[in-house]
Amino acid sequence: MRNLLLLLALLPSLRSCLAQLPGGPAAAEAPAAVFSAPAYRATLHRFAARRQRLAARYRQAGTAAGRRACLAEARTLLLTALDSTIFPAWEGTPWAFYGQSWEPRRGTIACGYFVTTTLHDAGLKLQRSLLAKQASEVIIKNLTAEANIHRYRDLSQADFVRAVQQLGPGLYVLGLDYHAGFLRVREGGAVQMIHSSYLGTAAVTLEAADSAEALDSKYRVVGKVSADDALLRAWLLGQPLAVRGASVRK
Repeated sequence: MRNLLLLLALLPSLRSCLAQLPGGPAAAEAPAAVFSAPAYRATLHRFAARRQRLAARYRQAGTAAGRRACLAEARTLLLTALDSTIFPAWEGTPWAFYGQSWEPRRGTIACGYFVTTTLHDAGLKLQRSLLAKQASEVIIKNLTAEANIHRYRDLSQADFVRAVQQLGPGLYVLGLDYHAGFLRVREGGAVQMIHSSYLGTAAVTLEAADSAEALDSKYRVVGKVSADDALLRAWLLGQPLAVRGASVRK
């Protein structure tokens, strides 16, 4: 009886210890989040409704200061939609050279299509397929003005990441010799590469830029799309974007 009472007294602490083990009860009770296409679409619909309400405020703003304030809110809303919902939903979607999926975790997605499809999901009215087929620098030129574009040649990966850090927090479209994606610079200076990677797991990946194998390139170009008021205004008001300078039409 004494041994039974001792065992009962120890059970809570044993359960706590087991929960810390990789295969313990806590691991069994915390399955990985499962992607739901209907839930994803519903979340995008809620973001679209918020964008439309903000667009109405922008149109009603009677001063330049009021419109600038609306654009600042638009920037935050767009980045929130991408960071909290769109990029995580697409993470793990398989890469393929001709991948053109419209839906996260279904089919395959090429690197250029990943850039245009995620921006389309966020509500930007662009020609997804035509733009995705262009060289990465052409994609960037169609999304932001020359003042927001920065080009680098023959920099080490570490030096390039530091150079982008110095451009400040925000979202950048990234062009490489044979690849395209995003760089996300956080308020604290961390730089993340978000792309449909043809290396490693060959899937959409969110990883630290300084150690991202796919960032190796002789030529790199970035366009800070989050700093472009014209792009933000087009996104906010639902204005379609034309494709300029296309070298591929089919």
